[in-house]
Amino acid sequence: MALAKLRGKKLGRVIGLIGAVGFILQGYDQAVANGLLTLASFIHQFPETDTLNTSGSQKSHNSIIQGTTVAIYEIGCALGAFACGFVGDRLGRRKTIFVAGCIAIIGVIIQATPFSLGQLIAGRVITGLGVGGFTATIPMYVSESSAAEGRGRMVLLQGWFAIGGVALATWMDFGLYYAGSNSASWRFPIAFQSVFAIFVVSCIFFVPESPRWLAKVGRVEEAAEVLARLEDVSLDSEHVAQELEIIRQSLAEGHQDESSGSSSPWTRTQNRHLQRTIIAIAVNIFAQMTGVNIITFYSDTILESYLGYSGTVARIVSGCLQIWQFFAAGLAVLLIDRFGRRPLLITAAIGMTIAQTCLAGLSSDLSNKGAAGASIAFYFLALFCFPIGLFLVPFMYAAEIAPLRTRAKVTAMSAASNWIFNFVVAEASDTGFANIGYKYYIIYACISAMALVFFYFFCPETKGRTLEEIDEIFVNSTSFFDTVKVANQTPFQSELLAFAEDPEKIVQAERVEDVAA
Repeated sequence: MALAKLRGKKLGRVIGLIGAVGFILQGYDQAVANGLLTLASFIHQFPETDTLNTSGSQKSHNSIIQGTTVAIYEIGCALGAFACGFVGDRLGRRKTIFVAGCIAIIGVIIQATPFSLGQLIAGRVITGLGVGGFTATIPMYVSESSAAEGRGRMVLLQGWFAIGGVALATWMDFGLYYAGSNSASWRFPIAFQSVFAIFVVSCIFFVPESPRWLAKVGRVEEAAEVLARLEDVSLDSEHVAQELEIIRQSLAEGHQDESSGSSSPWTRTQNRHLQRTIIAIAVNIFAQMTGVNIITFYSDTILESYLGYSGTVARIVSGCLQIWQFFAAGLAVLLIDRFGRRPLLITAAIGMTIAQTCLAGLSSDLSNKGAAGASIAFYFLALFCFPIGLFLVPFMYAAEIAPLRTRAKVTAMSAASNWIFNFVVAEASDTGFANIGYKYYIIYACISAMALVFFYFFCPETKGRTLEEIDEIFVNSTSFFDTVKVANQTPFQSELLAFAEDPEKIVQAERVEDVAA
């Protein structure tokens, strides 16, 4: 197959593309339920989830069942992601992705063929197991297989495709809204997502394994071959030798931690395992607790049940929101390696704070149709800010800051945390709106403001640095509070190489230091 012969940038792009198609499944399955919940054919098959044609205590009871049906998918994703912490290093990146894809295909089949609510829920959980494995492994695999200068773009390409999956699901739901009482109006959209999992499963073994995982398990010669293919250089080139030596040094630091009995992600080591684990998990929790998935999961329900729009208008608005989010995610691909991870995280947190605050104010009086309609503008603001810095950046950031020896565990735990709090939002939102109304937005406005503070003080920049350089930043930190400062003061590897090649620059740098002193 032609994929097996690819080298250099073309190979890197194909690896990114396969990972991106995997993330289409993530976005698609997360959004597809939104447009199905108010379909007459869906309600007829699963009357327990009907909140559109019920009222009072019955509506409250059904809202809990509906919320659980939607949100249980996130629990499956969390379990699938967490499991990668145990099997990811044993199987390797490619095999883990393959197994996750097969599980997702089985889940989709069960999801698309149910005749009872229990079967639907079981299918959503099993699909979630596979998708969770994707989200825990694909960003790590792409990060480990990409050059420092283009790593951000390659990983965020997955986020762009995931948002494309959300938009595709939304518009497919809209198109099949007119299928009437035919069960194909909800069975086909669910079944369609299997195409993406089949593509990933079919292609993943035609691209090479992560060179860093190969080096970790002692397959150094294979790691060298993969590095040569990725860089499109000869196997005996000096560049490959340098890259391998840097990876070995990083692993040697990990060996020192293991020899002292401190190989756990939760222990305080010279490599600052505890700090890095906390940051990776916290960034993912904050990303979900900005509350953006209120819109992803329930925009149709909010627009129909609370703002009084027709089913057609509600679906058109939801579709436009997702197209808008798709363009914002594409912009993030262009910005991530120009401005860096930290500025995008901070900007997104500011935007989500503003959006949720304004939504609370405008939704406080739903009898004022003008104010209620104006709230839609802040849905658009939220779906611009979130994909810029909070959709896939947290998954990528966790993979970047985690040390190689604990990377699979840290990315698994951070991805699981992302999905667990995704579940919290999905499970609580229906009941939250039913009981406290507009005040529900205030909760997420406050959490978004807390996220802003955390990102500013505790998240160092990783743009343009190799994964081994990021290790050095944490090793050279003396506390949780000085890592951002250390990152800003640490020279880039490319700068050091340039100085090493030009002795005159070394002399000039020493003179500048003498003057400063």
